This record gives sequence, structure tokens and C-alpha cells, in this order.
Amino acid sequence: MRRAYKKKTKEKIMNAAWELFQEHGYEETTIAEIIEKSNTSRSAFYHHFRGKEELLFTIAYTYDEDYDTWLQECYDENLHVVDNLISFNNYVLHAVESSSFCSFYPTLYGLQVMTDGVRHILNPDRTYYQILRQLLKKGIESGQIVSPHTYTVLTDMITSFQIGLTYNWCLQKKRYSLTQYGQDIMTPFFQSLRNR
Repeated sequence: MRRAYKKKTKEKIMNAAWELFQEHGYEETTIAEIIEKSNTSRSAFYHHFRGKEELLFTIAYTYDEDYDTWLQECYDENLHVVDNLISFNNYVLHAVESSSFCSFYPTLYGLQVMTDGVRHILNPDRTYYQILRQLLKKGIESGQIVSPHTYTVLTDMITSFQIGLTYNWCLQKKRYSLTQYGQDIMTPFFQSLRNR
């Protein structure tokens, strides 16, 4: 019961912060406003978060809801694992590109590099990582994927590609389609894993 209450409080704070970030911008939003909007206390805020920047980092979890949707609606167990990986990659890139939070990416990436706190974007318990690991493990165990790397190393590689593509897209002021560019670069990598 107490754990569920704590989780609900944390979610209230996160939801209030994201709403305020979108309404007023990250820099203009204060912790006091987040506490007021979430109807929580200062002690509750600091129990869950070290500061405002850590709240920004938790935006990563909003994408996991989209990735759950991919798992429920797009994953096809009858497809070759590599085709499901390509589908998931395209879905991820499109979710990142079309997100209402994409104006925060430059701040998010900059702060993530500098923080000595939790980097939620790299949390291996996120749905994103679970899906990648499951697909890659299944592919290797079934013989559909051939690679000198373990499924965990391949997961790290794919994540690095996607983070790098997104970071470069931000540096380039989003002047091209991240989804299309990412498909062009990553699809040949996925195809190279296919056992022919």
C-alpha cells in the first residue's frame, strides 16, 4: 500500500512537471510551481527527485508507454526477428521525432552529459531495453541472428546508434526527418545480423 502511494506521488510530480515544462518551458518552470501543481510537498519532491533536471530526464519513461503499444499492436511473432527489429527501430525514431517533448531534447542531452545523478535514458529496466533484449535474445537463440556479440552488447550498440542519431538531429536543428535518416543508416546494420 505504501509503495503504491509513493509511486502515485512520484507520478503526480512527474506529470505536473511535464505539463508545466510544455506550458512555460523548462527554464521558466520552478520547483515551487511543480509542487503546487502536483499538490504534493517539498519533502515528497526531494524524496523522489534531486532537482528539476532529474524530472526532465524522466521524460524517457513517457516513450515506454509508446513502446508498450508497439509490443501490443505491431510486434508480429511470425515475422523474422530482424524484421521486427527494423519495425521497432522505425517506431522508436518516429516516436522521438514526433513527440511533443522534442523541444526539450537539446537541454535534456546537455544535462544528461553533465549530471552525476541518474541517467534515466540509460535505465536498463525501461520497456525500451526489455523489448530490444527480448528480440535480440530470441533472434540469437533461434538462429535467426548471427553475430559475434551477445544480445546485451547488441542492445547497447543499437541504443548508442539511436542516441547518436537523435543527438546529431538536434545539433542539425532538426532540419531533416530523423525517422527516414535513421532508417537509411540502421536498416543495413539490422540486415547484417540476419542469418541467411
